[in-house]
This record gives sequence, structure tokens and C-alpha cells, in this order.
Amino acid sequence: MIKFAINCVNFFRTKSKLQKLQLKFYSDGPIKLEKVKNLDLKKKIVKKILEFYKKCDFLYNNFEINENLKISGLWKNYLLINKKDQFETYGSGDLEKIILLHENMFYNSLIKGLWSYSHYNEIKKDYTALILFLRDVELYKIIFRNFSGLPTSDRINKWGYREDKNKFHFLDISSNSQKNLIINSLNLIKNKKKFNILEIGGGFGSLAERLHDDEKIQSVTIFDVPSSLTIAYYYLCSKFGEDKVDLINSKNEIHSKLNLNLKKIYLIPSAFFDEIKKYNDFDLMCNFASFSEMGFKTVKYYLENLPESVKLIVSSNSNKPTARKDTSHIEVIIDNFPIPKNFDLLFSTIQTPFFSNWRYKTKVWFKNLATND
Repeated sequence: MIKFAINCVNFFRTKSKLQKLQLKFYSDGPIKLEKVKNLDLKKKIVKKILEFYKKCDFLYNNFEINENLKISGLWKNYLLINKKDQFETYGSGDLEKIILLHENMFYNSLIKGLWSYSHYNEIKKDYTALILFLRDVELYKIIFRNFSGLPTSDRINKWGYREDKNKFHFLDISSNSQKNLIINSLNLIKNKKKFNILEIGGGFGSLAERLHDDEKIQSVTIFDVPSSLTIAYYYLCSKFGEDKVDLINSKNEIHSKLNLNLKKIYLIPSAFFDEIKKYNDFDLMCNFASFSEMGFKTVKYYLENLPESVKLIVSSNSNKPTARKDTSHIEVIIDNFPIPKNFDLLFSTIQTPFFSNWRYKTKVWFKNLATND
């Protein structure tokens, strides 16, 4: 009853806020196969996904991997339940069904767990979630003056809000803020003009998309679970093409394809993270929101196995020991992360936008001068 009453109050608050910000809801709507553009390219992308799916089990059942990188317990159950449609559609091998699953990712279950505020099916009635988003939009405008930097790829049908020609969805605010934080942090590294980014947990590729578009960034390498990597692969290839995005399915492919001198995005299963220490051209490692969802030992493993060349660590993670919904897992707070001792804390603040202030804290660490070039 209390939630219902609050939601009713927020109905009027959102109406006022939308008018003040001059925003209107938009939706491209789910797409049918005959309307899909560049269908031949999309079929090639899906064939690559199916090849990956056959060689890399999505729960790592066909690999001998480090204990800290296994998909098990609550995390395994979450994937089996929430990624059921994805697994079953891939299992069918039907190219057209898989294309439509990805083309409509912002309207179906693919985006679940990779999204903020509320899903498409709920947002028109969830005014409490909407008011949180609009507060973030308002704060974003105060910081960045306008919304011109928010629009991203128009290759996939989306929904969200628009101000004139500026269309943006719920993740654009955070991914653009993260991109700006990374680009500004890279100014600390002198005598270098192009940079290589290592991201642990990349979602559907929203941040990677923005980083790849920036002239300062040479390459972006993402380590994540396979079910997220294939979503990111389809999304990013739809915009940049197959020649700019590699989906890697084995340790051997890492060594044959990973070239940090190329302007590319590399998508690699987290099971192979121990191989990345062999590459010493990475400049910055980032993680947003997912470290806290892992166990402390897993976070420790990632941080202890970074390439020696990494000079910056940028992260936004839990500010309070919050219990994850429907589980017994208590999130690891960012203040307790076992950051390597040769990194100094340069920056720490509650994360903007407003909605995340109580939830997340942002920190930037820089490698000690004694260990820097």
C-alpha cells in the first residue's frame, strides 16, 4: 500500500519533471525481420555467435579453469533462470530467431541484469523508477550543460527519452559519465597519445561503444561471462562492423587475435583472464558495479593478476554492504577492495548521478611514481 501511494505521488512529480526538462518518451518499437537493415551482416554476426556458443560453454562446463573464475552457485542459478530465452534460442540454431532476439534486445529479456531503473514492460507504470532517472537526467544537465553527448548507436531499435533530436536510453547517462572519467584519468599518463583499456564486466557494450568512438582510445578489451559477450558482440558489430570487434572463444585465439596496436574491441570470456598478464600494453583497468557482486576472493584474483603495464584503476562499486535481492550474498564494498599496494588512491566520491549516490562510490587509483615509467 505504501509503495502504491508513493508511486501515485511520483506520477505527478514525473509529469512536472518531464515538462521542466522538456523531455518526451520515445520508442522505436520491436522490429520484424523484413525491417532489419544489413541483414547479410546480421547473419554473419549470428553465425559467429553460434560458432562461439559451440566452442565456449556458457557456464564453462567444458573448461578447466581457476576456481575463482567458475560460474557456480547463486550466479549459475541466476543465469539459468534469467538467460533461459537466450540459451534456448541459441540452441535452436535458427538464424532468424536469433537475429530478432538481438534486434529487440531493449524490449526483451536479453537486457535484464545489464540495465538500470526499470525495464520497458514496467517503466510506463513504475513512476518511482522514472523519477529516479529524471533526477539523474537533471543532475547530468547541470554538470554537462546539455544532452548532446548522450545519443549512441541507432543501429538497434531502442526506447527512452528525447529532447529535440537528442535521444537517449537509461544507460546512456552512466556510460557517458564513465567514459568522461576514464578519458580525464588518462591525462595522468604522460608521453602517450593512444591508450588501451581493460574492462572487467562490460555489459552489452555501452561503455566500450563510447570509448571506441574516442580518438584517445586505441583498443578496448572486455572480460565477461559468455552470455553477456554475445549480446555485446551483436550490439557493437551492428555499429562498427565485424572487422572492428573480435569475439574470442579460446586461449589460443587470444594469442592469435589480440593486437593492442589496432583500433579494435576484443570480447574475451572471463575464464581466460589468467592469460592477460602476458600483455603489457594496457594502461587502465575499469570495473563498474560488478566487482561488488562477486565474492571477495574473485575480486582479489582479478586485482592480483592485472598486467604490469596497468597504471590506472577506475571503479564505481558498492558503498554499503548491501544484500543482493533474493540471495544471501552481501556485496563487497569498494573501500574493502584489495587494491595492489603499489597503487595510490587519487580520487574518491559518491557516484553521480543522484540515484546512485547512496549505492555506489567512485574511486581512481594511480600506480606509485616509484613503479611508473
